[in-house]
Amino acid sequence: MTKPEHAFDPALGLQFARQLEASQSLGNSSAIDIDARQLFYQLNQSGNNQDVMPAAHHFVSQQLNKASQAYMSLQATNYSQESLASLQAPAIPPLTEGLQGESDFYQGLNQLAAVHLTQPCWLENISQIGSSQADTTVTVMAVYLQLTGAEQQGANAQQLYRALLLSSGRNTPMLHSFEYSQQTGVLAEVFNFASIQLALARFPRVLFAEILGFTLAYCQAPVLLEICFPDHLLARSLFNLHKQQAQQCAPVLHTCIANYLGLFSQQSEQLWQRICDGFWLYHTQMQSCRDRLQHVLQAPVSAHQGFADLLQQKAAAAMGHHQKVAIQGKTLDDWFAGLPENSGQFLQALIQSGYVNQKNPADSPLLKLFDFKGPMFGVLDQAELDIVKNWLGSELNEHTTEVVKEPEKSFANAPVQIPVINKAQKKYAKLCNRELYYYLVNADLFPDVLPTARAKVQYSLQACRWLNPLPFKHYSHQRFDHYIDTIYQQEVDAYQPLQGKPKISREAYVWGLEQIAPMILIDGCWLQNSLALKNLNPEICEILFNIYCDEIGNGRLAQNHPHIFQQLLESISIQVPPVYSEAFVKSPGFINSAFDLPVYMLSLSSFSVEFLPELLGLNMAIELSGLGKSYMSLVDDWNYWGIDPSIANIHISIDNAASGHTFLAKKAIKIYMDEVLNNSADRVVDQHWRRIYSGYTSLRFVGRRFKLALPIGYLWNKFSVKNR
Repeated sequence: MTKPEHAFDPALGLQFARQLEASQSLGNSSAIDIDARQLFYQLNQSGNNQDVMPAAHHFVSQQLNKASQAYMSLQATNYSQESLASLQAPAIPPLTEGLQGESDFYQGLNQLAAVHLTQPCWLENISQIGSSQADTTVTVMAVYLQLTGAEQQGANAQQLYRALLLSSGRNTPMLHSFEYSQQTGVLAEVFNFASIQLALARFPRVLFAEILGFTLAYCQAPVLLEICFPDHLLARSLFNLHKQQAQQCAPVLHTCIANYLGLFSQQSEQLWQRICDGFWLYHTQMQSCRDRLQHVLQAPVSAHQGFADLLQQKAAAAMGHHQKVAIQGKTLDDWFAGLPENSGQFLQALIQSGYVNQKNPADSPLLKLFDFKGPMFGVLDQAELDIVKNWLGSELNEHTTEVVKEPEKSFANAPVQIPVINKAQKKYAKLCNRELYYYLVNADLFPDVLPTARAKVQYSLQACRWLNPLPFKHYSHQRFDHYIDTIYQQEVDAYQPLQGKPKISREAYVWGLEQIAPMILIDGCWLQNSLALKNLNPEICEILFNIYCDEIGNGRLAQNHPHIFQQLLESISIQVPPVYSEAFVKSPGFINSAFDLPVYMLSLSSFSVEFLPELLGLNMAIELSGLGKSYMSLVDDWNYWGIDPSIANIHISIDNAASGHTFLAKKAIKIYMDEVLNNSADRVVDQHWRRIYSGYTSLRFVGRRFKLALPIGYLWNKFSVKNR
């Protein structure tokens, strides 16, 4: 039997890279040279935007090459335990003493936000369901949960950083907004670093070696803000928290890296190089951001440059409103259209116009335009007015010939063509569920399967909508509670302790357990991409991700549901290949319909944002199905036949209606419907309830063929064996 660890076989990454190169050769390869700001924006969007993956992979590859070349002399080409222990980055010095003031700190705090608020996002997809049983995955997932404070009391690092941002008094746009990425005042180096972190998250297996090195560097160094301002008291809690978490994780990572290299000993030299590349990538980005911040604080933006940047930001909205206003024979619309190339000339002309009182700048007619009832009242906020006043108050006569540097160009109106990775091939549409299972379990390696997955989800949900009438038409929390509570109570009341011998034979149970392997060996798969919801609905995201973490063991292999089921199979002498392998779907022991429900769940998991209400409904049905008669009777029967009931017991326990997954599933639906109730008309509320209920009924609908085929398949198998 192939070890689960081979889900991280370097050959898988090579296979993906070849697919990527093939897709790029079909289109314009130059289109993947994407600006870091644009990449940051696209990678921050909720949902499954696969179109950005070629650009993300290309961007990371470029940065890895640069880091490797920069630190080639410090890298040991041959791996050994000693070389791992000596993998240490040089200390990065703090900003110079004169740049440690409070205003410098707050400027640095706002500049570096994109880096801090995306850490350690590169690990968030590390435990994809197909590889969740691997020791390597379990270890790194435990590191991720430790670094994010998932199992600790108190605030995590991101929350502490956001609190510091609030204390700065600055109104910062949301990180995932287009407005944030358009801030020309934020350093380009910061967007580079943050984009690398976000991009790595898209390739949990393809760039696994690099991710290990990147994470080790993160755990060895202070956070970027501490490097720049090591003695700032306001951030002491943040610095101490990171230090505590990193010290706990670094030894674990050393062991994980050593085990990973030992697993692929014949390729250890190549993998060690890649780990080092990831390590130095993190260090080079830290150094680059620190150096650039030092330069900016030493040479702050001049009053002229600040005003020029402001004009550039307002130009798009201003054009069309100033055709009748001219300066030096040129309309303001024409001046705005020429930005940023003509910034210096524009400022020179404005200084010499009647809008500026050079003797008394504070009395300039330009300022009166923004007064109440002035033609431009409300165009600028107070901070922006201060920029104008600062410019007017500067020594205008000394700087009239100053050449204003060109600001970073906006990509707001620049058309970007990003090739889709191997656009949905007709081959996927022709595959049966058994064959699709392999590609969906490995969707991070075959993202071109996702259009076919979406079509399958849409078909199933549409059928559920027409074939399953609503239990009640108009949604309310009370009706919903009553409906779910009634089903739960009926199931509990229907349970009768086993009296005598079970009706189902041990042989039938053993055969049935093999048939549910394609589903239980990926238990939790429907929630594996729940972190895609973090910008859309953080509260629901946290609930669903916590459920997923429970399903995969919260970084503990012994609590991993697929692993528990794997042990059950082995205890009854059933051997199956790893779920991520082609051999698994070719295993002759499975009936075809055993793949129906897992393929649907895997498909839906890739579109957590698009089908959120349906996902919430499916999750409710799955968690509720673990309670009551069915599982309690299974435990009785399996105990009678000497079959380990651990997998059933853990679901009865963890899915409990008081505070477990069933309770959380209800809570998530109520949170979702509260938002709909507070922002929509009654008709829209009912539409969302219809979608949730369609997801709820899809569990039974999609699984109907398997339910019918299971007894027939058992009898046929029994007959075939008997007559061999």
